Amino acid sequence: MVSKRNKIPSRNTVRRGICAREIIAIYAITDDLLTALGHEDDIRCEMSDAEIITTALIAAIFFSGNHSKACAYMKDHNLVARMLEKSRFNRRLHRLSMLINDLFH
Repeated sequence: MVSKRNKIPSRNTVRRGICAREIIAIYAITDDLLTALGHEDDIRCEMSDAEIITTALIAAIFFSGNHSKACAYMKDHNLVARMLEKSRFNRRLHRLSMLINDLFH
């Protein structure tokens, strides 16, 4: 029998402790990649392309691809200054699909 002290923590327990640091690291790497490629955001955008891509990656890593949950998490934990509504987020994500493919493929 395994005592509670030696028990391996579940993914949910680990997620609560390190999620914010991982999200910040993912954002920093994504933003640096976009900057290195010379990518510039439209000045009218409320949310940067790096934030859109980061939210999509967070959805894939932590929320089984559920963008709505990832958007809610990012908004609730103040990780994004201004989160877009679901429809606008999806339109922006689809507009960035070729850029995402170039970055990570």
